[in-house]
Amino acid sequence: MHRTRFSLIVLMALAALATVLSGCGRGGIVKVNGEKVSKDEFYKRLEMVPVQTQQGAKMAGQYVIEQIIAEKLVEQLAKEQGVTPTKEQIDKKIAMIKKENGGDINKVLQQRGLTMEDFNQQLMVQQALVNVVSKGVKVPDSKVKAAYDQALNAPNSPFKRPEQVMVSVIVSTTKDKSDKAYGLLKTTDFGTVAMQLSEDPTAKASRGRLSWVSQNMQQVPKPVRDTAFTLPVGKYSSPFKVGSQWIILRADQKREAKTQNYNDVKDMIREQLEVNDGAKKNNFRGDLQKFTQKANIVINVPRYKGVADNIKKQAAQNLTGQLNGAKPAAMPAK
Repeated sequence: MHRTRFSLIVLMALAALATVLSGCGRGGIVKVNGEKVSKDEFYKRLEMVPVQTQQGAKMAGQYVIEQIIAEKLVEQLAKEQGVTPTKEQIDKKIAMIKKENGGDINKVLQQRGLTMEDFNQQLMVQQALVNVVSKGVKVPDSKVKAAYDQALNAPNSPFKRPEQVMVSVIVSTTKDKSDKAYGLLKTTDFGTVAMQLSEDPTAKASRGRLSWVSQNMQQVPKPVRDTAFTLPVGKYSSPFKVGSQWIILRADQKREAKTQNYNDVKDMIREQLEVNDGAKKNNFRGDLQKFTQKANIVINVPRYKGVADNIKKQAAQNLTGQLNGAKPAAMPAK
């Protein structure tokens, strides 16, 4: 399925910050030796943080404005075409995600740094895109079942999950540094030591938490995979060398191999097939470009005034190429 490219990550992060900081008042959000840092100063700096996109680096402020506009346009187009996401569609998605996470949606929310309200909005945007692309397309049960059987029997089937271990790591460049971290673990929790001493930026930022590891993940060094599966849950290894680095590994969780049955995934497969067929039958790009051209986009912040014009200009260029029989240029990835 063509997943939506209208990411909400930065938008949600800034929205969450706005909520948290709204109560800071005149006291500012930080004081350094009695000198206050205002919310305005913070937001101005935050807007200038570079965000890496498929079109290159952009400032966070411009990126978020573009995100908001893109998401609103997709939702409004779905409404205009009579395919606004329904509560039933969203509830089905949430139920499936809950089931895949042991019935606890909070795990997903914590991993993504979202509230339930944020998550619902994210699903609404994604479902609006799906509904517009697949409008008028119906896939029979026989085709859905055939697709499931084919995927189930394929190498690395998406419906077969191997046994996995969730691992955390502390990465050091020398044995002495790794030994120091190992010694500190006797009195300090793993996450704190990882944050303080790990020399890998990702591990440091995540308090050592890495990802699920399986034995068939060839991109993960074999010593890491082997160690992960020999450790009891909650235990960590002694330092061991992988390439030029020294690793301390902890097994956080384990889960058994699992095969998803047809009834659990048939709705997801049907939606994927309908999107694939709809992409051939419908003209989502053209519809979105026309809708964008006629949209009344008003930006009241002077430094972002040009964003609306750029979005409309890009839509016009794509639409002109399409009307002339040319292949339309790719819409900006969001």
